[in-house]
Parts: sequence; C-alpha cells; structure tokens
Amino acid sequence: MSFEAKVHSLKRKGVPLTTQRYAVLEYLYLNHTHPTAEEIYQSLKENFSIISQATIYNALVFLKNHSLIREITIEKGKAHFDYEIEPHHHFLCRRCGHIYDVHVEGCPLEGKKTVDGYKIEELRPYIIGICPKCLSRSGKNEIPQ
Repeated sequence: MSFEAKVHSLKRKGVPLTTQRYAVLEYLYLNHTHPTAEEIYQSLKENFSIISQATIYNALVFLKNHSLIREITIEKGKAHFDYEIEPHHHFLCRRCGHIYDVHVEGCPLEGKKTVDGYKIEELRPYIIGICPKCLSRSGKNEIPQ
C-alpha cells in the first residue's frame, strides 16, 4: 500500500494522524531498514526536538494497531518495524545484523487460514544466515552448491 493510501485510510476512518505519527510512518516508508523504536527516535529527534521515546513507542503501537506497519521480532527481545505489511519473509544476516525483505514464491502456508485444524492468525517466516554483501566481503564463496 502506498504512503498516501495509508494516510487516506486513517482519514476515511476519522482517526487523527498527529504530526508525530505521520513522521514515524513517513520514516518507515523512506527507510526500509526494519529499524527499532530507538533507531527511529534517534533519527527523528534531530528534526523534532521535543519528541520523546514514549511518543515514538505510542505512535508505533497506534500504527501497528491500525494495520499500517508490522512489528517483527526476528531477534530475541528486540522489536523491529516494517512498513510493508503484506506477507513476506525476513532474512537476518548474522554477520552485519541487517534485516532484509525476502519474497519467496510458493510458500506452502501463504494464504491458508488453517493448518491441521489450527487457525492461522499470522505467518512470521524468518531466515537467518549471511547476506550477499557480507559473503563478498569475506572473499570466500560460502554458499553451498
């Protein structure tokens, strides 16, 4: 969903989009780096001198509750936020720590409502390994043939 469509969806519902909420949503739209709340706060406080960490957390909860962003917890005890809400996989590089979006065709559970009688509410596929940048820096081809 485009940035404008997300903003308009809130307006249609009559839900207020404060300057701070707008700034957080815009930051996620412009930075597909899967930032943490702390990273968002550190970036936004330069332009919003009176913004607080609590405001960032509250804005993230608000946006998540309105299905405009996703919270991903690929790392234990560390929440990251994703602008893209459509189902997709995430890849965590264990060397550099970056999280990348990965689109895998033919995921057997994608689009399913149940599996073996269990109701699926959310699918969170995570992949952990080494990204192409880190592989190229190591000078070795560690990808199995």
